[in-house]
Amino acid sequence: MTQPNSTVSGRPVPAAPATRRLARELGVDLTLVPGTGPGGRVTPADVQAFLAGGALNVQSVQSATPAPIAAAGLAVEGTTRLAAAASAIPFLDLEPLPDFSLQGPVEVEPLRSIRRKVARKMVTSMILVPHVAHMDDADVTELEEFRLKMKARRDGEPGGKLTLLSFVIRAITAGLRAAPAFNASLDPFREEIVYKKYYNIGFAADTGKGLVVPVIRGTDVKSIREISREIEEKAALAREGKLPLEDMQGGTFTITNVGPLGGTALIPTINYPEVAILGMGRVQEKPVVRDGQIVIRKILPLTLAFDHRVADGADAARFVGELVRNLSDPNLLLLDT
Repeated sequence: MTQPNSTVSGRPVPAAPATRRLARELGVDLTLVPGTGPGGRVTPADVQAFLAGGALNVQSVQSATPAPIAAAGLAVEGTTRLAAAASAIPFLDLEPLPDFSLQGPVEVEPLRSIRRKVARKMVTSMILVPHVAHMDDADVTELEEFRLKMKARRDGEPGGKLTLLSFVIRAITAGLRAAPAFNASLDPFREEIVYKKYYNIGFAADTGKGLVVPVIRGTDVKSIREISREIEEKAALAREGKLPLEDMQGGTFTITNVGPLGGTALIPTINYPEVAILGMGRVQEKPVVRDGQIVIRKILPLTLAFDHRVADGADAARFVGELVRNLSDPNLLLLDT
């Protein structure tokens, strides 16, 4: 039998010294224990659960085997060990926080519900995905004039608010058709890029309980007015905590807009397993040079954060450049619709 603190393919099983000591005392082989901690780290609770589960743990370990690796002809036990070792992060050793109450008054709030889900997803994205950000500014002066005119004409109608976000979603969809790498997902086990031929755009919505991402499906076949109506309806449901789970699933690209809250720009975190996200800043009037003259224009700062495993900087520059061009001329958006 393998010793509790043995290595897998020359790499140690990810576990803290206290966990290794517990495994030795209980006679548990750490290489057989599925880790549930950060980066696949084995925790004391994992050791206890494995010991309590007995023979049932063999089945759970086998079921956790990544199918592509198992299909390669490796033994199930060896495959599981390799997967666990591959998920370990060198030098990552989380230590318990100090007791802050010794320094002064504190208030403790359990991490629950939406906030806990957001925390897990963001950690997964930032650890797994090599983020790169490309930034540019869009002159939305003419678009804003057109939007406000149409908003006044449609006042009181469903979707009549015609927010800037609805126009950006339409422009993003046009861009994704021309640049499919940003409407994809990367499978790290099969080493494949999955290009999605459908367009489901999510938008970050701030609620009293945390951030949620409602998804608008089929944005390539919906008008700006239809998109605006869905934004209005789903944002309201999200704030009330009544947004169905299926309306937060299946997204292919996400947009987050901090403009209404203030701030000039942001670098957003990719909504994994998507490969790109667009961050919108606040529209501001700024002096710019047009035809040799200084004029005041309405400028929208944009940041595209993308997965460098799937796309390169040149791809992002072309994608954002086309987005800026479409947002600078509302006629282009209307022609695309």
